[in-house]
Order: sequence, then C-alpha cells, then structure tokens
Amino acid sequence: MPEFIVRARAASTDPAHFLASVGTGAHVEYLAQIIVSALMISKGHREDTTLSLVLEDSLDFSRCLTLEGAQLGDLGGTTEAALLKVIADSLHLAKGLSKEASITTPIGVRATAISFEHLVKAKVEDQQVFLLDPKGDDIRTVDIPVDAVFLLTDHIPMPKKNFKAMARQGVKKVSLGPVMLHASQCISIIQNELDRRYMG
Repeated sequence: MPEFIVRARAASTDPAHFLASVGTGAHVEYLAQIIVSALMISKGHREDTTLSLVLEDSLDFSRCLTLEGAQLGDLGGTTEAALLKVIADSLHLAKGLSKEASITTPIGVRATAISFEHLVKAKVEDQQVFLLDPKGDDIRTVDIPVDAVFLLTDHIPMPKKNFKAMARQGVKKVSLGPVMLHASQCISIIQNELDRRYMG
C-alpha cells in the first residue's frame, strides 16, 4: 500500500479561510488535483493507496487529513468543488483537537493534529520513506517497497534544515526526471511506476 504525504504549508486549517483562499496565492485548489491523482482511476478508486494532506497554516497545530482508499465513503463527486468541500468539512470537525488527537469523519477521512515532522518521524520507524528531489536517484533504478511512503510539498519549498533532519532519519531522495512537475503530476507518475512493477 503506497502512501503519499503532501505538505501544504500555505493551506489554512480554518475551514472558512481554507475555502476563501481558493484561487489566491495559497493555491489550495491543487489539493483537489492531488486527491484525484492519488486515489481516482477510471470507474473507481485505488483501494490500496493512502493519501495524507498536512495543512500547516494554523493558530494551534497542523492538521493531517488522511484518506485511505479502502476506507473512503462517498466524497460527493470528483469535481474540484466537491473535493475541497471534503477537506473543509473535515477541518470543521477537527477544530479544537488537542495535540496528536484524531477523529474520523462520517465519510472515512481521518483528521489528526500532528506536525509534518512528527508524522514523518513515525513513518520512518516502519516504512521506507522517499523524498522527491531532482538531485535524487532516478526512481526507475531504485528498489521501492510496495508500502513505500513518498513526501511532497506545495509550491513553497521545504526548508533545507528539514532535508538534513530527514536524511538522518533514513529518508532517501528520488527523482522523477529533470523537469520540475506539480505534486499531482508526480503522484501520477509514481502510481504508474508502481502499477508497472507490481501489477504488470
């Protein structure tokens, strides 16, 4: 079961502010594209994939919204508006969560008050974690476990200090090629690579 963790540094954890920022510099609308790329396929969705969106523009704690393909209910459609509403509704239910507490929404989205750093730290204990980086090893030459975790970010680059900390934890850098792509495009390429390896 591959997992994608997307760090949304500019995305608000306040549901009203989140929806109000659509079409602005926060670029939260790309999160809908990421959901489609990670989980949706023709005439269905990927039950073997987990997607975690870590929204960091918060007055208290970041919110991690986890969508597991096998646990998802009705998202109300795959339009941008429908998927952004899923995020906003989940944020509304996650208001006031204490640190590292979590709730599960009626449609199966798990919301947790946890930072990106702590989430990654927990993942590296049991899974191989990869960070997308143009200077990393070509993904076509890398041994990738079926339950690998891939880290991506929004349009705001991760601080360099995060790279060093993750490297010490065992996170490995992989590259998808010489051209910098959108996060949703990267996920599609990774899913295709895994499909060819494990389903071909």
